Amino acid sequence: MTVTLKDIAERAGVTSATVSMVINNKPNISDATRKKVLKIAKELNYYPNVIARGLATKKSNSIGVIVPNLASSFVVRVLQGIKSTNRDIEYTVQLFDTVGQKENESQLFQRLARERRIDGVILISSTVTDEELNIFREESVPSIIVARKCDNLDSVYVNNEQGAFDATEYLIGKGHQSIACITSYKHGADTEDRLQGYKNALQHHNIGFRPELVFTVEDDVMNYGIEVFDKLISVEPSVTAVFVPAGDMVAIGIIKEAKHRGVKVPSELAVVGYDDIPAAEVIEPALTTVRQPKLEMGDYAINMIVDKIEGRESGIKHKELPTKFIIRESA
Repeated sequence: MTVTLKDIAERAGVTSATVSMVINNKPNISDATRKKVLKIAKELNYYPNVIARGLATKKSNSIGVIVPNLASSFVVRVLQGIKSTNRDIEYTVQLFDTVGQKENESQLFQRLARERRIDGVILISSTVTDEELNIFREESVPSIIVARKCDNLDSVYVNNEQGAFDATEYLIGKGHQSIACITSYKHGADTEDRLQGYKNALQHHNIGFRPELVFTVEDDVMNYGIEVFDKLISVEPSVTAVFVPAGDMVAIGIIKEAKHRGVKVPSELAVVGYDDIPAAEVIEPALTTVRQPKLEMGDYAINMIVDKIEGRESGIKHKELPTKFIIRESA
């Protein structure tokens, strides 16, 4: 039998209106009454009628999460952070995969913002312009972008420039002077910041920047690491180390191809990745990499978006999280 607000009210000795205020997290309720009502609601296995509440409040009780590639290990870990938050969140999460197509993203933004099928949006690793993201602000849809700073929206991100600087400086400290950099075709702030961090470290140690040592791959996929290996070994003077801000899967592809060609890692070629995905510990040799706090970014994003939807936060907020350099066997 369906449990109603009246059932809880009778058990708690309060009015149905009081129970409704507790269930909807309204103010002006004593802590003792709130705890009592919530305890009884839990004992009775009460679940609020989300559809009815949505009709009354003109809310969908849904949060949209937009991702560019659901197969990405980075995206999966951020989603785990969203799912595993300690907070009790009464929202359905709707997942939208744009398969890396900017056109798909732009069209989806327009549709979600104007149809109001969701109460808020979390965007993970979006590469569209700040101007295109303005649609959410114009339509007053609470939004936060993960893994990139955006002036027009809330954002949670890491200091990519510092992370890349730390990785490159570590390789220099190991005696490497000819250090290649594998970046991504995705022209976003994170890509630019990582390349700048690499350049800054070279400059800091009086090593000239050589444009011919910067290679670009389409995405963070192992096969692209295998394909770029030939370019790495054809450079003169010989490359002795490679920093891969494009991502760990590309770095793993380089290690795999190096082993296939008889190039020893790290004695003949040191390899450093970026992200610290689970596979980084499994590959042999284990991958030295820059760790992004993916779970923490997901947790922050879901909590911030709920606070924005429910009016507990206002204004644009930015949260920068630190990276961590993880030393393993590949460098």
